[in-house]
Amino acid sequence: MVRPAWILILLLLPASLHAQDSSYARRVIRDLSAPEMYGRGMQHRGDSIAADYLRRELMANGVKPLGKDYYQYFRFPQTRTRPPIVRAGYRSQNVCGYIPGETDTMVVFTAHYEHLGMHGDTLFPGAHDNASGTAAIMDLARQLSTTHSSLPTKYTYVFLFFGGEESGLVGSHYFADNPLVSFAKVKLLVNLDLFCGGDEGLMVVNANDRETQPFVDLLQQINERDGYTPKIGRRDNAPNSDHYWLSAHCPAIFIYTLGGPYGGYHSPTDTCDGCGLGNYHRHMTLLRAFLEQL
Repeated sequence: MVRPAWILILLLLPASLHAQDSSYARRVIRDLSAPEMYGRGMQHRGDSIAADYLRRELMANGVKPLGKDYYQYFRFPQTRTRPPIVRAGYRSQNVCGYIPGETDTMVVFTAHYEHLGMHGDTLFPGAHDNASGTAAIMDLARQLSTTHSSLPTKYTYVFLFFGGEESGLVGSHYFADNPLVSFAKVKLLVNLDLFCGGDEGLMVVNANDRETQPFVDLLQQINERDGYTPKIGRRDNAPNSDHYWLSAHCPAIFIYTLGGPYGGYHSPTDTCDGCGLGNYHRHMTLLRAFLEQL
């Protein structure tokens, strides 16, 4: 079997360097789950504080803006009195960027950046859900940007960080109705949500659709060949993350980890310190190998 040269280089690096591969993601997770973000909810405008953080990271990583100054604004259609607490009409935002490629065919990466916010004095940090997926997508943007890499970008890469997911996929639903890209040019959309842990492997949602099955087959073939993760499971489509509304317009899959360790789910214990990133390097290398063979 012949592996791409960059994969061979990664596999030959010392274990200490492998551990460092998660350092950028760890920093982003820690920043997004810090008390200063107020749980990235709408109280104290934690969602907007987090959005500004992501905008600045995209700029620093050489990613160009989609929308006005990277933002696509939307309003919440109804009031919620339980976390995430929000009033009808509240304005939030998706954060959107892209890296131009050799063609205008797009590969799109998405993750929701907001979380449950606060309930009284109780903070929901949201490290696993979904600072982890947000950090992984931002790390991919950093790696794929020409600012940091000499690898050719065959495709145009789009990075979408959605608000309002915990309130019923509000931000991604708005984007589906008001797209900033041509869905006809999207080869594949990959949504990451719940990306800590992964001792038991990965699950792919919307894996059995006629449009997405060949992509999941390729992902599984690469994993069976090179053994990055114990297994890749498959599920039918479900409205359980931001890929859902977009899957009506383009091939879209949702990937999450199976097994721990992670700090918690929808609880105050979902902290950065509980995030297990021991599998992060392997999962990201699998995604990069997948992109190389698309």
